[in-house]
This record gives sequence, C-alpha cells and structure tokens, in this order.
Amino acid sequence: MARWIVRAWRILPVFIRAIIVGLIVFEIGSDGAAAIMFGNLKFYPEIPWALPVVLVFCSLYWAYFSGWGFPAATREARAVRARNGPVPGVVWLAAVPAMVFGVLTCVTLRLVGPYLMPVAAPHVKLVLSPYPILTVVGLLLSVAVTSGVTEELAYRGYMQKPMEDRYGVIVAILISGTMFWVAHLPDVTVTHLPGQLAASAVFGLLAYYTRSLWPAVVAHTIADLVLQPAYLFHAPHAAWTALSARPLWEGSSTTLLEKLPIIGTAMSPANLSGGVHQLFAALAWAFCASSLLTVVSFLGLFQVSHRRLTAETEANTSQSRR
Repeated sequence: MARWIVRAWRILPVFIRAIIVGLIVFEIGSDGAAAIMFGNLKFYPEIPWALPVVLVFCSLYWAYFSGWGFPAATREARAVRARNGPVPGVVWLAAVPAMVFGVLTCVTLRLVGPYLMPVAAPHVKLVLSPYPILTVVGLLLSVAVTSGVTEELAYRGYMQKPMEDRYGVIVAILISGTMFWVAHLPDVTVTHLPGQLAASAVFGLLAYYTRSLWPAVVAHTIADLVLQPAYLFHAPHAAWTALSARPLWEGSSTTLLEKLPIIGTAMSPANLSGGVHQLFAALAWAFCASSLLTVVSFLGLFQVSHRRLTAETEANTSQSRR
C-alpha cells in the first residue's frame, strides 16, 4: 500500500506536488503560531507571553523544515527547499535596496488599489482594545514574524523552489502567488490578485537571486508591520482612507477607455499640492517611483547574483579538473 502511494505521488506533476506540500507546511506553521497567540488572549492576557513563545516555535519550525531533525533521509531535500545556506555580505548589500523599494511598491500598490478597482477594505474580526498595550504589541509582532517565516518558507521555499527548478522562476512565481491568493479565499476577491502577485514577484525574486529565504522573510515581516496599524486600528487616517476608498471612476464610466482619463486627471501632478485627489495622486506617484526603483534595484541584485554564480561555477570547474 505504501509503495503504491509513493508511486502515485511521483506520477503527479511537480506543480501539484509543490502546491500540496507548500500548503501543508504553511498550515503547520500558521496554525501552531495562531494557537499560541489565541492562548495568550485566553490565559494570562495581562502578561505578553505570546511573542517569546512564538519566536521559539518559529525557530523550531524553521530549523526542522530547513533540514534539522529526523528523518535523516529527508534532511537534504528539506534544506534545498528552504534554500538553507549563508548569504554573502555583498549579496545582502545588493538585496537591501530591492527589499526597501520592493516593500514600498507592495504597500503603495495596496493603498492605491481601491482607487483603481473595487477592493474591499480589510475587516479584522479580532477586537484587541480590551487587552493591555504590551500584550497587543506582542501579538502584532507575533503576527508579522509568523507571516514572514511561515509564508516565505511555504510559498517561496517548498512551493516555489521545486516549480522554479522544473518550469522556471516566472512560472513558479505566478503559480505560488496565485495559490497565496486562493489560500485567502473567501476573505479576498479577484481584485486582490494583482497585489498578491506583486508581493509574490518581489519576495520570490529576492529568494531566487539571493538563494536564501532570509531577505524575503525580513521584507515580508516589515511590509506586514507597516500595514498592521491601518488594518487593525484604522490608523494613520490617510492609510485607512486609502484602504477604504472607492474607485475614482465609480458611477461615471462603463468602459476602460472612459476610466483612463478620469484616473489620469486625478493623478495629475497639480493635485499633489491639494484638492480632493491629493492623497491618490501622492500614492500613485509614490507607487510609480518605487516600482521603477524596484526594477533598477533588482537589476543590480541580478548582476551581483550572476557574478557570484559565475565565480562558483568556475571554481567548481577548476576543482574538478584537479
């Protein structure tokens, strides 16, 4: 029976196996951390004990799925999927601009999106106001860390890496990004998909070019921390105003050709100095600028990564000849 299951599993296409394993890895991490956080709200909520426990849990979770522990037969496979390896200083240095501008692009896209298409404002059912401030801060940090660790390990590691090796990085990013969107249904709609794919591209390329998940984990965690106050507390006011905005063209156009002039007029640089469209204009231009800088930063990271790979290939070739 076990042999039949193994054979059936190997027959499945790589992308199906990668999706299944990635989702399982994600559920293990997210459910485990969520149990700890909800436990803090129920037991001794006056003590902010969730964050240290979540950090320990995420450390063990990361260690296991990156190659530590039994069974020994799967250690190498786990290490490969987790991209477990050191990141040279020169690569980190090249990755930092891509991380900074990539996060800025994802955040501004999320904020400018509701002006361009019907994107529902985030609705968080959890009420944190009755709890002490330190407990709340600990929970928010726990959520950000958990998201960065579990989602990157699952989606950019166990899901993207096998597909990346089989189909190429572009296909792998598109599939993993789409599956990240699917995993959040029914809390998201199709209008959330562009943002999910943009985040998948930024974090996926960071993992691909650095050959490590750590730059993506750091960038992902920072992006979540930036948006958390608006999601949970509707603050700052400008961020919540953007998240709850309605499309600029709503009620006045029906076709794409009719919508574009409305959007272009609202985006006019003249609106940056004031007016009803000032916030949209500022966010739209910030998104355009950060997108351009993200592309430039990734080109620089690509060059560093390519030189590193070339040097390693030449070193391995020289060593094999000896």
